[in-house]
Amino acid sequence: MKNKILSVFFLLFLLGCSQKVPQVSLDQTFKGRITLLDFELPQDANFLPQSMLSASFSGDDLLKNRFSVYDINVKNVKQDEAFWAFNTYKFSEKKSYFGSNFRPVKKAWFDKQRQNANFNEFGKLSAHAITTANTALRNFPSSDPLFYNPQLPGEGYPFDYAQSSTLSIAHPLFVSHFSLDKAWVFVKDDTVWGWIKSEDIKILTKQESSKYKKQNFLAVKIDNTPVYDLEGGFLFYARVGVLLGFNAEDKENFYGEVITRAGVRKYKISKHASGKFPLAFDDENIRILSQSLLNQPYGWGGVNNLRDCSLFLKDLMSSFGFWLPRNSGAQAKMGKKIELQNLNAKEKIKLIKEQGVPYMTLFHLPGHIMLYVGTSNEGVLALHDAWGVRTKDNGRALMGGVVLTTLEIGKGRGDIDDKNLLLSKVISMNILQTPSGKKSEILPLNSKIDMKEKISKLQDAYGVRIEDNLVYFSDESHIVFNDFIKKDSECSVGADVQDMNALPYAALMPLNASLNDSGRCRNYELLGKIYGDNKEAVRENLTDVVWLKDFLGLKLKFNSKNGAAKALNAVSQELNELIKQDPSLLEFLKDPAGTFNWRVIAGTNRPSAHSYGIAIDVNVKQSHYWRWHKVYKNQIPEAIVHTFEKHKFIWGGRWEHFDTMHFEYRPEMF
Repeated sequence: MKNKILSVFFLLFLLGCSQKVPQVSLDQTFKGRITLLDFELPQDANFLPQSMLSASFSGDDLLKNRFSVYDINVKNVKQDEAFWAFNTYKFSEKKSYFGSNFRPVKKAWFDKQRQNANFNEFGKLSAHAITTANTALRNFPSSDPLFYNPQLPGEGYPFDYAQSSTLSIAHPLFVSHFSLDKAWVFVKDDTVWGWIKSEDIKILTKQESSKYKKQNFLAVKIDNTPVYDLEGGFLFYARVGVLLGFNAEDKENFYGEVITRAGVRKYKISKHASGKFPLAFDDENIRILSQSLLNQPYGWGGVNNLRDCSLFLKDLMSSFGFWLPRNSGAQAKMGKKIELQNLNAKEKIKLIKEQGVPYMTLFHLPGHIMLYVGTSNEGVLALHDAWGVRTKDNGRALMGGVVLTTLEIGKGRGDIDDKNLLLSKVISMNILQTPSGKKSEILPLNSKIDMKEKISKLQDAYGVRIEDNLVYFSDESHIVFNDFIKKDSECSVGADVQDMNALPYAALMPLNASLNDSGRCRNYELLGKIYGDNKEAVRENLTDVVWLKDFLGLKLKFNSKNGAAKALNAVSQELNELIKQDPSLLEFLKDPAGTFNWRVIAGTNRPSAHSYGIAIDVNVKQSHYWRWHKVYKNQIPEAIVHTFEKHKFIWGGRWEHFDTMHFEYRPEMF
């Protein structure tokens, strides 16, 4: 009888296994407690707004902070601050913590951690060290996880409260002492104290640590890049944020030595995935790093070698030589802080657009921090490592990783209250500033021009071909690209084609961005070839553009070639709709001072952009011009400026020789 029962059970078991398991959505699995957010935007770095920054940080401030651990004197350290976790996460009858088995962690576990922490030995070793692997920094000398109630949304995995951070290989450390069982060391990195496995560090002599910090370093562009020894054997994965010392290079690789668990090893790493520290803070590098991090799962405290919101920003910015502290609250105090807490959504967006600097501004809300990357038709955009948004039933709508979103992701969902949107919760933004002005000065683009990118923009903007220092037009006629004559910022001695976009233009940046004369250098041979080389030739190319059809209906003459008139028409249509929302804008756009006018620039013998029918001056009464006004002033609203810039018009209000009424079609600047 027993055998028959077992046979029937076995048959039923096999039948159950053989049947196709139905696919269950996440919503069904968690009964609505956890859902997934629609990102609404492509999770691709190519969708990031273009960064008009091209900055070079010296990296000195980051190196100073990272290696400051070698100057620690424990006499200046309060033990209760160093061992803060033991007073924060402790056994309580009122608040239980849970282990990996989802059962409450007993008092004996906490007692064991306190005993193993070896408090009496604090500071007695006081050694310099380096990490020999990518490793976890723990709040206790244990790998055991410590969760709060896993039944609650936003708790359980990955929120391991025993996890503090993740450190890359080759990270400098101060070592206080060993745990009682010698399996762990109590250390400090550049911001926090914690426990690391003894096998993951190498203690250095003071001579070794002094030599180590004087190396040339490289930064990693692609997260988790495999690094090999010279024979091709795998050594470790290089994370974004790591600094590796190197001593040689060729066309393909960098070469150096690194201390691993197995000892000192010579390594090589591809230049495709790395660069000399600090990396240039430019559009190309921002996109490469962002692409390698986008879609990476969220990891509280860096659990499982992942990242949380503040570790993501710390690692990302460190590649460019910019130091940030470890947690979001501390990061939100960096640079110039602007309060947003008492503003409504519309007021926040307005202030962000006016004062926020894309890729150099952080948004802070309680427990979270994000990088402002600019705006699009979808709204204000942020790059961040996020878990989720609270739902009305106290559940979570998940993002669950490094994502590109608007600040209003989730808006319109029936289960998400507007008060829980990111925009509603943002309480401040801080514009990152270089901590040491002289050492970390932001350099102008022309100090390190990427000619390949500049040439590409010129070719795309004007349909020309540039090779062998010549600019070829469609009829194969050509002019010189670079005459190698030094110029001032407005090219008063005449500009070659190379000069036209040599200076950076701060497109879509706040109106208080630094001024330069970007765009005042014009090569008239090129402009004549594209738009007409004399008054009559230009006149033949002019077409009518209706200016603000619902309010003014003026017909303005503009050049039909190279998309100029089409661009102005797009500007007119967009401004027309903006005025319907904000009628005050009309005052700055009515009575335009003109478009086509064959003339020279005042005080020079150089043709004005108006001669080619590619510029428009808006209301003179609301404008300021450097020849009329000694001090810079601007009244033109940002909404108007950014609308023109979206359609590849530069604005004279960004010039040192300011002309705030002037907008000029210059597609090569974008």
